[in-house]
Amino acid sequence: MRRAVLALFLAALAAPITALAIEDKASRSHERAPPTQVGMPYYIEFRVARIGTYGHSYVAYGRLNAVGQPAEHRYADLHPTGNYALMALGHVLPVPANTKWDPEVLALPVSSSYRRKLTAVQYKALLATIQRLQSEQRYWNAVANNCNHYVGELARAVGLRTPGNFQVSYAFIPALRDMNETPAAKGPASRSLTE
Repeated sequence: MRRAVLALFLAALAAPITALAIEDKASRSHERAPPTQVGMPYYIEFRVARIGTYGHSYVAYGRLNAVGQPAEHRYADLHPTGNYALMALGHVLPVPANTKWDPEVLALPVSSSYRRKLTAVQYKALLATIQRLQSEQRYWNAVANNCNHYVGELARAVGLRTPGNFQVSYAFIPALRDMNETPAAKGPASRSLTE
């Protein structure tokens, strides 16, 4: 099934390239940019890092290149500040949290991911939401305000539906993908890419 979808996707990409190849030199000076650059030049990718019993939800986002692949990688998440003892306490009480990206998260294997292309308007809304969340005083609690809550806010900022936050990250990201990948859910939003 995936091969058939990939073949259709590649054929769709090849058609505009073939059409451009047969245009004369005079018309080439007026070529349009590939569809990725015109309508959906940005992306957000929801990921779950493999760590512990729950996993850790975070996002990668940025600009796409001419063939629809990430040209830049920026990251955002919410995590408890401090050591494991403080995180354990966060299962009962709210503890201080941080929205400053921890590059060590990239060393963790990605258990699941879900990528969506974004328009410039959606990307602007995403950046505004990230900035707002980073400027607010944040706390982390395993039940009331965890990484899924944070990622869910970012998903809603770009117009996606979100599953309940009260689940482990290993289930949250696949559920987010499933909710937004049904034919009825896709609507006018961007076409998704899944890995």
